[in-house]
Amino acid sequence: MFRNIGERSLKIYFYAFLVIIYLPLILLIIFSFNDSRRMGFPPQGFTLEWWQRFLSRPEAVTAIENSFLVASVTALIATTVGLMAALALVRHFFRGKRLATSAVVLPLSLPPIVIAVGAVVLLLAVLDVELSRLTIILGHVLLALPYTTLILMARLIGFDRSLEEAACDLGANEFTTFRKITMPIIMPGVFVALIMAFIISLEDVPVAYFLGGYDTTIPVYIFGLLRWGIGLPVATAMSAFMTGIMLVAVIISVVWTRRAEKT
Repeated sequence: MFRNIGERSLKIYFYAFLVIIYLPLILLIIFSFNDSRRMGFPPQGFTLEWWQRFLSRPEAVTAIENSFLVASVTALIATTVGLMAALALVRHFFRGKRLATSAVVLPLSLPPIVIAVGAVVLLLAVLDVELSRLTIILGHVLLALPYTTLILMARLIGFDRSLEEAACDLGANEFTTFRKITMPIIMPGVFVALIMAFIISLEDVPVAYFLGGYDTTIPVYIFGLLRWGIGLPVATAMSAFMTGIMLVAVIISVVWTRRAEKT
């Protein structure tokens, strides 16, 4: 009896959790096609006007290009550096290993605004670097690196090292062993790290706002529209566009990871 009550309670909690998480996103997509400037329920009709305005603005299209370029480069750099850090922290013992692990994880406990302000001080006051897409990438790598490192560390901790030893016994060098044995096995973790870093970069506002200079990303552009209280329907369409991109990235990650694990 009590077991059935517990299972029902968990099911109710699970479905309530799904509603709380996804209902705002569903409403956001619905209202991006709403034929009214006011956000009222039920929607007044169907229109593509806000999407057309969004896609017809050169600054909005430039923001899209900047966002995807920055997110792609950030994902590649953060995953590569995270893989090297994970290999060092999991497979090697050295002095200061605990300190190094704490240093990698530390940005998770810091608000992004703190990282953004610190990066601005370093780049402008110390290094005298002009703010651009490159500085956004550097800031986003700092944000994404702890996630990629932890994901790849988790993948490497359960790795069967006897497979690598067998390859070495058969005459393969370290690089060949890593390329043909290690990398294919940890590839699902690498792909998840790539997607995670891409999403973190694509959705960030504080770091991109402070480090972007004249280069604007999609979240910063949306923030500007909402900050001045103008263009709410256009901002809704852009937010729906971002939501669709995130969902596609997550679906691709899940499908690809399952296929890689089966093979």
